[in-house]
Amino acid sequence: MSFFKAFFKTKSPAPNPPEATPQKPPEPVEKQDIPELYTGMKVEVLSPHNNLLFVGVLNIHDGILEVHPENDGLLPLADYQQAIKLRGFQKNSQAFTLNGSVGQSSAEFWRIENLKFLQSKDSRAFFRQNANVKAEILPKTHYKGQEKMPCKILDISAGGARVLGSPGFQDGDLFILEVSLISEEESFSMTCQVRHAAEVGRDMEYGCQFVGLPEKEQERLLQTIFALQRKILQSRRD
Repeated sequence: MSFFKAFFKTKSPAPNPPEATPQKPPEPVEKQDIPELYTGMKVEVLSPHNNLLFVGVLNIHDGILEVHPENDGLLPLADYQQAIKLRGFQKNSQAFTLNGSVGQSSAEFWRIENLKFLQSKDSRAFFRQNANVKAEILPKTHYKGQEKMPCKILDISAGGARVLGSPGFQDGDLFILEVSLISEEESFSMTCQVRHAAEVGRDMEYGCQFVGLPEKEQERLLQTIFALQRKILQSRRD
């Protein structure tokens, strides 16, 4: 089945018996729920557990979707029907994720089949990146001149972070987390609510949820997290 038909596969309706009441037509597919893919689009190819395998470029022809290596490189070997995920950004900067499997493959391309779209909320929330990045905490009810407390972000997603810092917060407390995940990117200032806290030696580990983060800022954070992942992967290869 071609790539595009996979999104719109529907069962043929059974014929109505004589004088039967006509069935209500199915609800139309919402176009905004389907990512707009095009040849030349850059995507990340990941394992089902969200480990980055490589960054590639889409090539769509005759209803077939292939991923080619970025910068004329070579692709890793793939097993037939190996489960993968495709992750990328549409032209409006909205993130998307597709589940699929590898059909025909070589060092020059992977042909992707059995695609299934994950809703935008899943695309945002499912991925959590190990970071080990220095950051700073400021209590939500801080007063002028109050010093920021150093901390470390252990991992981060578009919806929250796991933070190692000094004692002082408990479940339900709010604080402001300030961090520059990548030096060349603008820093972030995010309101966090502590969902759980646990002692780790003399420090505390806080599992935090971002509160009131605007959608545009969340998309920027997600893109920065993806860029951080690529940077970490490249440093391991080097």
